[in-house]
Amino acid sequence: MQSILRWSLENSTPLDSAARSQPPEGRSPIDPEIIDMILGKPDAIKMTESMAIAVDPSKSEDERMTALDDLEMLIEHIDNANDLQKLGLWEPLQSLLTAESSTPEIRTQALWAIGTAVQNNPLAQDVYLSYSPLPVLLSFLGPSSSSGASGRAKAIYTLSGLLKHHAPAVEALGKPGVNGWPRLRGALQDSSISVRRKTVFLLSTLLMPTSPSTSQSTNFPAPPNALRITDDPNSEAPNILTPDDRPAAPSDPVYANSHAAHLQDPSRTATSPITLIAFKEHGILDAVVSSLITPLPHGDDGENTDADVDYEEKAVRLLHTYAVTCNGELSKEQKKNLKSWIQAEKTKVGENELLEKWSLGREEYAALVEKL
Repeated sequence: MQSILRWSLENSTPLDSAARSQPPEGRSPIDPEIIDMILGKPDAIKMTESMAIAVDPSKSEDERMTALDDLEMLIEHIDNANDLQKLGLWEPLQSLLTAESSTPEIRTQALWAIGTAVQNNPLAQDVYLSYSPLPVLLSFLGPSSSSGASGRAKAIYTLSGLLKHHAPAVEALGKPGVNGWPRLRGALQDSSISVRRKTVFLLSTLLMPTSPSTSQSTNFPAPPNALRITDDPNSEAPNILTPDDRPAAPSDPVYANSHAAHLQDPSRTATSPITLIAFKEHGILDAVVSSLITPLPHGDDGENTDADVDYEEKAVRLLHTYAVTCNGELSKEQKKNLKSWIQAEKTKVGENELLEKWSLGREEYAALVEKL
């Protein structure tokens, strides 16, 4: 503040300036540090400086964690997230996940920053996928991982940001050597209930069709988050879509932005067909059914033996999406076990309370039971 005051006094015009006969002296250039003090540093510079601290092994863990936290807050803004590539920051950020100098806490914080950068951002998803990050991300879910429950939960968060509405990344899960689907199936049995909840919700999201109906007014697929004026899917009422969600008509120009790739090719958001195949090939539905009928204990020491209500609700929703929305096949054994389990749960609390517990409408419940 003293520097600002000094510069102001030196370059101000005296009150008696009108009486002066000599021309005023030229003003001295303002110090860039003073400009930064007044206006603040540009976000690009803050991001670069934060990354420099985060990857510096000579800095303390607290300093590096704070730097990553600052970076994560900056890239909540989608433009800053897209600038990670321009600034050459993706590679050092990804390297923190495997660097020997990274503690588990630093790796967890790096996962958080990556997940924030790619969520709801197709451009960042494509850029990050080009670094082939899946084997590293999935390694946090492996039985030999030392990341802890917090790190595993953040790994699911990051995977969710990369995979949701992003068919190229979901396809990459099944590539040789990636081992993606088995790792996600294994996460349904994680000792941390938080990891299980996030995993079953992610699988349910990947299973959800992106084009459940067709808008009468545009003849283009409507995303699942499209809002309708009426609940009737056959209604001619228009969808209420945001500009980023609305599919582009062939005659419409597609401008360069974060969602341009999806607007040019809406099929890139179609993760449901790939996920349906994976459910069959990798026994994921079996794992979901098993997790409902015979829930595993959870907690640090497995002290919680009761079924987790939140997980149960999410898993039942996944079953409804699979069986009703996607018309997925269930084996005779799966049908028998699920029907018996649902009947037992219904007997315990009654149908009304069961529907409330599972957040199912009566018609949704009837449709699910009919599939069994």
